Amino acid sequence: MGNKIKDVKERLDKIVGEKSFHLTEGLMARAVEGRHTSSIVNESEILGRNDEKEMIIEMLLGDLSDRNGVSVFAVCGMGGLGKTTLAGLVYNDKRVEGHFDLRIWVSVSDDFDIKRLTGAIVESIEPGSCNITNLDPLQRRLLEKLSGRRYLLVLDDVWNEDREKWDRLKDVLRCGAKGSKVVVTTRSLKVALIMATLPVHHMDFLSEDDSWSLFEQRAFDNRRMEEDHELFEIGKAIVKKCGGLPLAIKALGSLMQFKSTKSEWLYVRDSKIWDLTDNGSTILPALRLSYDNLPPQSRQCFAYCCVFVKDSQMEKDTLIELWMANGFIPSKGETTLHDTGHEIFNDLVWRSFLQDVEENIAGKTVCRMHDLMHDLALSIMTYDLCIVDSLTDLKIPEKVRHLLLNIRSVGGVTLNEAMLEVPSLRSFVLHPNTGFSWKEVSPWILKQKYLRVLDLGARIMFGNNGKLPRLISNSNHLRYLDMSCSNIVFLPESICDLQNLETLKLIGCSELCKLPKHMRYMRNLVYLDIKWCRSLTCVPPKLGQLTSLRRLSIFIVGKAEGYRIGELKELNLAGELEIKELDNVRSQVDAENANLKRKHDLVSLNLRWSDHKEENLPNDVEGVLESLQPHSNLKKLSISYYRGSKFPNWMMCSVLKNLVKLSLYSCSRCEQLPPLGKLHSLKNLVIFGMDSLKCFDPEYYGDGKISFQALETLQLVGMRSLEEWTTMDRQDVFPCLRELYIYNCPKLTNLSALPTLKELRIGENEMLIKSVNNLTSLSSLDIENLQLAILPDGLFQNLEALESLELRGMPNIETAKSDVWFVFSEAIET
Repeated sequence: MGNKIKDVKERLDKIVGEKSFHLTEGLMARAVEGRHTSSIVNESEILGRNDEKEMIIEMLLGDLSDRNGVSVFAVCGMGGLGKTTLAGLVYNDKRVEGHFDLRIWVSVSDDFDIKRLTGAIVESIEPGSCNITNLDPLQRRLLEKLSGRRYLLVLDDVWNEDREKWDRLKDVLRCGAKGSKVVVTTRSLKVALIMATLPVHHMDFLSEDDSWSLFEQRAFDNRRMEEDHELFEIGKAIVKKCGGLPLAIKALGSLMQFKSTKSEWLYVRDSKIWDLTDNGSTILPALRLSYDNLPPQSRQCFAYCCVFVKDSQMEKDTLIELWMANGFIPSKGETTLHDTGHEIFNDLVWRSFLQDVEENIAGKTVCRMHDLMHDLALSIMTYDLCIVDSLTDLKIPEKVRHLLLNIRSVGGVTLNEAMLEVPSLRSFVLHPNTGFSWKEVSPWILKQKYLRVLDLGARIMFGNNGKLPRLISNSNHLRYLDMSCSNIVFLPESICDLQNLETLKLIGCSELCKLPKHMRYMRNLVYLDIKWCRSLTCVPPKLGQLTSLRRLSIFIVGKAEGYRIGELKELNLAGELEIKELDNVRSQVDAENANLKRKHDLVSLNLRWSDHKEENLPNDVEGVLESLQPHSNLKKLSISYYRGSKFPNWMMCSVLKNLVKLSLYSCSRCEQLPPLGKLHSLKNLVIFGMDSLKCFDPEYYGDGKISFQALETLQLVGMRSLEEWTTMDRQDVFPCLRELYIYNCPKLTNLSALPTLKELRIGENEMLIKSVNNLTSLSSLDIENLQLAILPDGLFQNLEALESLELRGMPNIETAKSDVWFVFSEAIET
């Protein structure tokens, strides 16, 4: 047995060696930077680009202009040099911001589709405004937006070499005012020469000094120099091998921060992997060194990220769920796999394996991989991953473990023959919007005995009756099942046979009306996401027995035993939770059984009563809400259809100290608001349909020195009794308020002094229009659904900062006083 073990070990060492030094041919030939790039950069972390930044800014602010109406400046260089970062530095400079009427940032990549790009430019100018599908009216809309305005347009990461396509887009861009500029970033010199009207700027590698400064910033942190003199010398040798590429330097710098001994640093410096180059480049070897020094579990988790198509936006929670399903996350004492997954994610971000971490519009943490990192992951997963991009000459390696289907259905296609030759598949991922039906892909899936991940993408159809086949229950090893946005009507009881299932996603299954009643026996279930399942009227009984459950997006309270709110008591839920049908909570004691106060990982909570207009109020509704006090870590709170006359005491004190967003919907009997001005972290406040509220009392602002100190956005909608809004002549109220939306508040006649307000939308409130001219910082005004025939005289007298005016839903408007047109001619594009 000892000899057998030794033989196996030698074979494993050989495999590891081969894979460690294997770099796929041509990896650098088509490494595309992130398609959905961002203009936001952290300037404090950027080194060695100031001269280039100043040169580009000088060019943009100068008088150079093309005879055809728009000047195009191209920044060219290989991947990882920081072209997008340089463009972001220029784009966000105050001098540039003040010089141009419009600044527009569009990520292009290899999809140079004229209609898509035109729509993206329009959307960047006016977010949420473009729903035009045909190219001609879309181009006319863009002409309206750009005509006569001096603009800066950044087209980031362009690969198109078709001059005709560029000329068609450029024809529309010529309508801007003199001095309009376009900045293009690209890896291809041919692309740069096709598009540029000015000399092309070739980005170079960082100098040795700047390379060292960037590495030192990451690797040494706050260490004392005299203690690390030897490491400094070794570090300089490592940096020299990075060839001045910022991405490689950052990755290795992040790696070396966690290595404290001389021998560890020498090992990296002297590694043989530096001898392996791809077309003379040391980039991937440098990144590979950083990869090899990750903990084993982090290496697996990183490599698996390439099951997402290059440039995809990846949700943090989804990554962790997939890592868990594949068994990549190890057990660590009492720490849950969920929490360990978060640690691995954060480690990969710090080491620059994942980037562009942000919170999306749905409040989810998302990230991307730089394409060089994606290529690195692909090189590691060469033998384990197969990406099907074409049905022609379809060949799937026999021992592949993860399969990504990234082609569109052509209808009625048979895919099972190639699939049946793959007996050990662990992951089957159907890319969203491929359009396959269950009938087309089921032969692939149902033959798999060891499948752990089944991601059916979005909107897969399960036949005309929306019925999930019982056969799926034969996948005994399945741990991750995503059927979001499908037409499924109900889940069969046989789904409960999937005893190893950890993640079940049914997001947006609008026809789903029933879940299996025996789901309480699925003891390994960690994530159950049923958000936006609008036909669902109840949840399965006794969900409280699912002690591993960490995410339950919706809980519908029932009256019978097993459906009551007390089922939440022992569940250590995280993320977001919506509790519906709170009318069925019988008493304050019953509500306390939900134990919300101890759920410290909940980020978002939606407390929702029934929207039925019943005369009989629920028993002790005020006591129920009082007993639903959340933990102080909560960031988002929504209360809907609450029919008590007062808000709970926990909204009167500092319990909600971390709250960022608060929404109060149709709390129709409340006559007074809690002291929301005390909420020092509150950035977004929505108050909708509070019919009994007549004024904002002094208590509303709190008793602190600054009231609403972080609030940026305020919406007041359907406040039919609201008559007065005053800030009590205080100068320390709403110091950060930028956006205000007031709709259907017919009795409100005046606005408070709001010196920082930039954007105002008013609808169905004619009395409020006259007080607009007191908002001297206003740059955008949107007026809608009024019956006015003319705008009030003097409306724009003090609005010197106004840049945009939009009138909508005003059928009677015929004329306006001369001062309106004076403002238009001086400052506004009509």
